[in-house]
Formats: sequence, C-alpha cells, structure tokens
Amino acid sequence: MVPITPDPAPADPAGPSAVEQKLTLQVRRLQRRLAVERKQHRSALRRERRRATVRLARVRRAAWTESDVQHAFALAGATYGVSQSKLSRVSFCESGHNPGAVNGRYLGLFQFGTSLWRTTPYAAFSRADPYAASLAASWAFARGMHRHWPECGSR
Repeated sequence: MVPITPDPAPADPAGPSAVEQKLTLQVRRLQRRLAVERKQHRSALRRERRRATVRLARVRRAAWTESDVQHAFALAGATYGVSQSKLSRVSFCESGHNPGAVNGRYLGLFQFGTSLWRTTPYAAFSRADPYAASLAASWAFARGMHRHWPECGSR
C-alpha cells in the first residue's frame, strides 16, 4: 500500500497569514530567551567550577598537616643521615613547609624541578607528596647536591 501524502499548501501570494506571523514572532522570542538562559547557565556553571576548584585546593592543603611534614623530615633524615633541622630549614625557606607550593616549574616542599626530580629514586611519586619530597631532598643532600638549592641549601 502506498502512503498518501497531502500536497504542500500553495504559496500564498499575499504572504504569511496573521497566525503564521504571530507564531513566527513567538518562536523568535523563545529562541532569544533560550539563548539568554543558556548564557546564564554557562556563567553559573563556570562560577561553580571556580568555587569547587578553590574548595578542592583548600582540602588538598589541609590534607597534609604540619605534623605529617615534620614526620616526613624525621623519616627522611633518619633514612639518609641528614639532620631533620636542615631539611626543615631548607623546606621552610623554599616553600614555607607547604607541600603544594608552586613557583613556576618548581613544586613541593623543596621546590623540585622536573629534571632533578627524575634523577631521584622517588621520581615515580608526586613532587607534592611531603614524604617523597623529603626523602628525595635528603637523598640529594646526602650525595652533596646542595647546589640545586643555591639560596636555601647552603644554610
């Protein structure tokens, strides 16, 4: 059976009817309103993402407490024979004991750059991990690599 399709309406030489014009105006208004609402939603989403990023950064900073950092210094110092006070002084000078400190391409408690970090036995860990950073710095100090911290390492 062949479906029967109605013939398209013949073009009205006088133009669209008043009903068609009214519907066209309503569609345009709705399209404009939809565009405005989309823009508002995108802005609200961007604001919420920014807020969430800030909250996440706060949580990450709070996750590593000062006692964790001091424990990391003690462990690293005992492992490689470097004084805990030296590790603490250098870390405070470099990052203020902030495991998440960032200065350009340098990161963590001891502000390791990627090239030095890769040479340490702790390269598989995050530079922001206070234990890995403390062990890596202690490892480097035990091997006389103080020159990697020209300002803080000689103290």
